[in-house]
Amino acid sequence: MAKLKTFDFGITWSSPDDSFFARILKRKFRDLGISFLWMDDFNNKSFLRDLLKNKIRIKVLMDTEATYDNPEDIYAKISYAVKDSGGFVFNDPDITQLTIDKAYMYHRLVNAGITVPYTKMLRKWIPLNYNLTANTVRKLGVPFIIKPAHGYAQKGVIRNATGSSYQIRKARKAYMSDTFLLQQKIKPIYFDGKKAWFRILKVFDKLFPCWWDDVTNRYERLTLRDIKKYKLFPLLEITRKIADLTKMTWFSTEIAVINDGGSLEFFSIDPVNDQCDLTPKSEEPNGLPDKLVLTISDCVIRNVRKLLRM
Repeated sequence: MAKLKTFDFGITWSSPDDSFFARILKRKFRDLGISFLWMDDFNNKSFLRDLLKNKIRIKVLMDTEATYDNPEDIYAKISYAVKDSGGFVFNDPDITQLTIDKAYMYHRLVNAGITVPYTKMLRKWIPLNYNLTANTVRKLGVPFIIKPAHGYAQKGVIRNATGSSYQIRKARKAYMSDTFLLQQKIKPIYFDGKKAWFRILKVFDKLFPCWWDDVTNRYERLTLRDIKKYKLFPLLEITRKIADLTKMTWFSTEIAVINDGGSLEFFSIDPVNDQCDLTPKSEEPNGLPDKLVLTISDCVIRNVRKLLRM
């Protein structure tokens, strides 16, 4: 019988293994004597098979690929195999399955007192020929947002919905098994020419806030000076509250700010994106600042060492 092979750290990552973030982790873990396993689209089936046959064990897994609404997703199966064998997975697959559901999270945010856009739920059992009432359209405003509860990477999202029955029906037909959210479109203010739309990354116990444009998808690091100048501390408070609600190890969240009668109001737009894109600007114009990716990699390594008790 083959001897069980144990890896300290594993990562699921379908991108090339020479990417910036991957190179950093591989080099630093090697220097620390931490064994490293890379699982991608070419080898994931064989590694899943080895996990299930107890040929290999992974102590800590960083999942960047699992799609939990697909019962045949290999990366989701890998995450569960690692968890079931006693490994630590970030993010935990059972927690993730709940929190990626935007309909579920909407009610959790409301109950926690976090401000969210007005939302009309269309559950999957509601007939396709359902028509919005005039009062609902008034509350939503025109245009509004249409998005599936389990959508990601802006798939299935309609940004400028008019309220027509045909438009809503067409969107729902593309994702018949999902709940749809019809949501008020938030129009943020600007701070010195910068749109007050933010994406905050939470990695273990650290928060990394960024300016983020929801149209161009461009990032810029939000500094402590910015936070103080524009009175943006609620961004951090809301993110910590979402982290407490979800118990997610790493995720990103979107928050937009409006001016409501002279005071700032902070709206949670997309509360949990479970797999942060860690591509740097040097590889992709819409990526994270390179220095931020370096900082996040250090945070991951530090916490993996804690988990391994090194």
